[in-house]
Formats: sequence, structure tokens, C-alpha cells
Amino acid sequence: MTKLSIIKKSALTLAVIAIVFAFTSCNNDEDAKNVKRFKDAAMNLDNTTHTLTDEFDYWPECGIRVTGSHLASLITMNDLEKMLPCKLYVSGPHHNGHWNLNSEDKFGHYNPAAIQWLNEMAEKVVADKKFVEMSKPLIDKYLYRQMHIMIVLYDALHDGYSKEERDAIFNSMIVSKGYDYDQYGTGFFLELLNLEDGSYVYSNVGYQFLYFWARRWSDGTIDLFYEGLNTIFTAYYPDYEFVAEDYWMSGEGEFYDEEPWYGEGDEGESNYVVIDGSDLRLRLAPSTDAETYKWGDGSNRHPEVGERFLYLGETDEFYCINFHGDQVWVSKQFTHLE
Repeated sequence: MTKLSIIKKSALTLAVIAIVFAFTSCNNDEDAKNVKRFKDAAMNLDNTTHTLTDEFDYWPECGIRVTGSHLASLITMNDLEKMLPCKLYVSGPHHNGHWNLNSEDKFGHYNPAAIQWLNEMAEKVVADKKFVEMSKPLIDKYLYRQMHIMIVLYDALHDGYSKEERDAIFNSMIVSKGYDYDQYGTGFFLELLNLEDGSYVYSNVGYQFLYFWARRWSDGTIDLFYEGLNTIFTAYYPDYEFVAEDYWMSGEGEFYDEEPWYGEGDEGESNYVVIDGSDLRLRLAPSTDAETYKWGDGSNRHPEVGERFLYLGETDEFYCINFHGDQVWVSKQFTHLE
């Protein structure tokens, strides 16, 4: 299969969650203003505009980038940041209330606290059955397809792959910036993904969403994002149940390979660094005096015991690893090569 180009990074998928927060119960005047803002956005999904002049507009049968372009005409990054009780991002190319969709080297790392806050809001919103009933025609037409693809891909990865295999898939996509998605010939949704409404999703679109999940794996918000999306999706489509064979349309008769997809190669067994010590500090250079790798709030970011990361080299008493797309250093004393 010919490699298909993945669209540029899009940070706007968060608006899929925000758009449906229209009828949150109000406790004060500020809440009331936020509710009205979300309500106006939700009820105007059929009146969006395409904000990216350099991108072909195929809304609503589109991927993340075009979806985000349209949602940005209803609710901006600046709008979200004013509503949130914390920063939206802990790092990345998005600044001063604007999304930078043209960055080739960086993507936004979401603040987990912001996603958790939105998830709590989502639970309150979809508890309002009248709102769900009223807004469902718009969700059906404009957001069902995108949310469904995202939910199916997440469920598929957790149904058919081990954590080690998922990590390897995501790591490969982060390292290649989403382009070498079939580097190992996995057959993962390479042909057609069949949705429940009888429509199909081609592989280039499916991999845009898979790359979104890879970025959320990288910034540590993947499960939080799924929690929020699943809350919304199941409220509108309560009969959804993931069954692999219902979606797999490759014609090969199998949903995933029986053998490990990621290849064992001829490089020996020194391809991964395994974490042995708890609360291990990650360094930005091979020295105990080097700055540590931190979250946006300044706290140290630690790998978990047993996690494996791609081995990139070594200097003195440190291994260089690919930590969710970033090159960092770990002490040999608390790790080992595998």
C-alpha cells in the first residue's frame, strides 16, 4: 500500500467535547455566560465557516483538521481559555489564544486538569436528556462520524493489542510525525473502516485520528480524552458496542495479526530500555546535573516501572531513550537494556 500523507497537527479536536456543553447547570453569572456561549455554538453547527483557506473543505465528511477548522468558527481557543480554571496546554506551539496548525515539529500537550474539568462538565450536560434529544440531529450530521471513528480506534487498540503493542504503534507514529503509519505492515485499518450507518472511512482519514490518539498518548491525556468522548458518544448512541468484525473491512478476514506486528529485526535484544526504578528522573542531558524533564506545572515527569522505551544510544552512565516522542536520558543504574 502506498503511504498516505497525514494532515498537519490539529489541536482543535478538543472543541468536539466543548461544543456539546451547552446546557450545563449554572451556579453563578460566569457559569451562565459560559452556558450561553456553548449553547450558541452547539445550535449553530449548521452555520459554520471554513477558517483554513489552504485546506480543501469537505465538511462534514472530513478528518480532524477540517472539523477543527469549522468548529473554530464557533468557539475559539481564546474562548476556551477564558472558561477553563487552568491552562489548556502545558507546552506546544499554541499561544496567545490561537492555535498554530502549521507547526511541523511540535504539537500541543494538553493540561490533564483542563481535560478532567471538561469531562466533569460533559457528564452534567448529557444528563440533560432534553438537550441530547434536541441537539442529536446536529450531532448526527456534523460530529457523529468523527466521534465514532475516534471511539472505534481507541476501542480497537485496547481490544486487539497488548499495551506493549499499543505503545509501539503510538511511538512509531510520534517518531515519524504520523507519516510512517504502516512501517511494519500491520494491516491496522489500512483498507476500509465500516461505520454503523453504512458509510466507510478510508485509511488516510482513519490514520489522522489514530495519530491524534498517538499525540494524546504522548502528552498523557489519552484515557482522559477517551473518557470525555465516550461519555458524550454513548449518551447520543447508547446502543454502541465495539465488536471487531463489525468494523474490519480489509477483506483479509482478520481484525489483527496473530503474530506481533512490530517486527523483531536483526538488531539483537538491545533495542529497548526497560525502567527498573520507581520515580526515576528523566534528564535532558547525560548528567546528574542536567535539567530534569518536567510537566507544565514544574513537577518532574517520571516513567513507570516496567515501561519500555526505544533505545537511541548511550553516554557514560546514561541511556538515551525516546520518551513519547522526546529524546531524554535515564540512568543505567535504574534501567536495563532488552
